[in-house]
Amino acid sequence: MRKKLFAACCLLLTAGPALAGEGVPAEVPTMVELSAQEINRIVCPGHMSDLLFSEEKGLTGHFSGNNAFIKFTAEEVGGKLKYSKEPSEIYAVCNGSVYTIIGAPAEINAVTVRLALPKSETVEKNIARYKNMPLEKQALQLIKEAYDGVFPSSYQVIDKTVQVHLCPDLELVRQQVVGIEGLGLRLKAFKVTSRLATALELTEKTFLSAAVGNPILAVAIEQHNLKPKQSTRVFVVEQKDLPANTMAAFGFGVE
Repeated sequence: MRKKLFAACCLLLTAGPALAGEGVPAEVPTMVELSAQEINRIVCPGHMSDLLFSEEKGLTGHFSGNNAFIKFTAEEVGGKLKYSKEPSEIYAVCNGSVYTIIGAPAEINAVTVRLALPKSETVEKNIARYKNMPLEKQALQLIKEAYDGVFPSSYQVIDKTVQVHLCPDLELVRQQVVGIEGLGLRLKAFKVTSRLATALELTEKTFLSAAVGNPILAVAIEQHNLKPKQSTRVFVVEQKDLPANTMAAFGFGVE
């Protein structure tokens, strides 16, 4: 299945503006919606050495390795559990930097909060990873990582489901956005479900729409033939134009 996925990847050499996903920056207080009832996760792109919060404000949590876990505690009132509705400060010490998260409790599913590397370090790591790699191979590398669900800490990953309207035959849900600062690449991962009562064959051209991505550099479909109501994954890579002098300075090649 993996070989078929990458062999069928459709590359389209286009250029234009694109935006990267954002993580929580260091030293800047950032408001983040957290689940009021479930356990939330904080991911550090390195080693997390401390986690501070106020138990008096109804928070509990711990950290291990590069992960921290935060939960709002509940108070029983009149036989029912009452959860906090007030935002609370959470301080995470990651790679020697302090990240300030203002956790706003909301009636949502568990949230994964990713802490961002300093921009200069992020760009440096991304450039080193892709230096001298042709544009087509850059796109394929990003798709492979998305297929496995494992990304370097320098990537900016947002896990958030968004319903996208494409065509009546398909239900399309964007599940993840992955940005690579300094390269101008962004990947979107979609869950695609057939709405038909008969078999359906997907093609890369189906997803060449501004509703899916703009501008689109590559499309990869995990499974092209769907049975009724069956789902598959689709990966779309967008590219923004980098200045020619920047590409030359980093040794990027386009074949």
